[in-house]
Amino acid sequence: MKLDILIIDIALVALIVIPYILFILIGRREHNNLKNKFLNEAKYHQLRCEEVDTWNKNMMGLDKVRQKILLVQRRQTEFVTVLIELTEVKSCQILREVQTLKIDKRTEDILQRIHLQLILFNGSEKSVSLYNCDDTYYQEYELLHAERWNSSINALISFRPTINSAA
Repeated sequence: MKLDILIIDIALVALIVIPYILFILIGRREHNNLKNKFLNEAKYHQLRCEEVDTWNKNMMGLDKVRQKILLVQRRQTEFVTVLIELTEVKSCQILREVQTLKIDKRTEDILQRIHLQLILFNGSEKSVSLYNCDDTYYQEYELLHAERWNSSINALISFRPTINSAA
């Protein structure tokens, strides 16, 4: 009789613990895939990223010597890689898109998208998506990461030496 209870207890513990362990292993595998893709892209573009930041399904790195930023994102079934040449960037700003909802007589802003908008020297603009609610539902301090990278980019491009041309 004690053996039956012991077997049932072990089965119940296994039913609770095994899915938990599987979720952890799957999450680590996805993170490792993102990290490997980032390292392969950095090696391909010959970058040495001094600053690297990982959040949600994004991995972003900055090579201060080559003045380049590498962003690798996992979107549904594919990886998206963006290489930003900071020598071409004039300024950077954050574009935030929110949806305002009225809930119980109060309004709340729901974050929909965050982009880094890069204004280039040739007058064009380049937008880099950091968060899109259609791709992922959970947020991991998305605005904080965007502000950090915006300030890093603006700090790097503001200390760029200016070249004075002779008349």
